[in-house]
Formats: sequence, structure tokens, C-alpha cells
Amino acid sequence: MFYISALIAIIGAVAYQYLIKRVPGEINPIVSVLGMYVAVMILGVILLPLFPAEGGLRNQIRQLNWIQLALAVSVMMIELGFLLMYRYGWSLSTGNVVTGVFVNIILVGLGIILLGEKISPVNIIGIILSIIGVALISIRS
Repeated sequence: MFYISALIAIIGAVAYQYLIKRVPGEINPIVSVLGMYVAVMILGVILLPLFPAEGGLRNQIRQLNWIQLALAVSVMMIELGFLLMYRYGWSLSTGNVVTGVFVNIILVGLGIILLGEKISPVNIIGIILSIIGVALISIRS
């Protein structure tokens, strides 16, 4: 499952970026996001039997807390942000790369500060190269 889970995430992320870029400009962005989440709810109900709830569904529902609300806000920001980025002129080839590098750099900082993670000199070189790469990608020719 280690590699399969990564493959699912990669396929989902590629499909997501391609499809969010193709959302018609005439549809209200909030209506579009709401439509996605209605579909997600239906898919979730369909997939639930494939992931049995340990201790029963009721027990799992009782474990929901503020984190799900915070995640919902975060996901809404991601959905709306990318939808508006592409609608207002970002290209598919640069929008995700530019935001991804910044997200990853911030996550490195959070990992170090909040989780005590360590980075190596090679990681630092990678971060510098990522910043240079974003600068080069961002140059409009």
C-alpha cells in the first residue's frame, strides 16, 4: 500500500489540476466547489464499505472534532484558490508548480519548528534549486 497510496495521490493530483483548469468560466466558483463536494459525498458513501470502520461507524463518527472543520476550510481554500488562479490567467504548466514549491518550503519550516524534523545539507540545496526553478518558470517570455 505504500506505493499504491502514492500512486493514487499522484493520479488524483494530476487529474485534479487538469480538470480544475477546465471548469467553465461561466459557472460560479462556489457553485462549482459545492458540486464537487456533493459528488465527493456520494463517492464517499460508495467507498465506505471498502474501508470498514473499526469499532463501528458510530464510534468513528464520535471521534470527529475541530480538525475536520479546519481541514474543510483548508480544502475550500485550495479548491477556490486553484479555480480562481486558472480562471484569472495562470497556466496549467506553472500554476501548480509555483504554488507547490512555496507550499513545500513552508511545510519544511513547519516540520522543523513544530515537529522537530531534521533536514540535511542536500535538502537545503534542493530548496535553493526549487526557488531558482520557480523564478525561472515564473519568467514570462
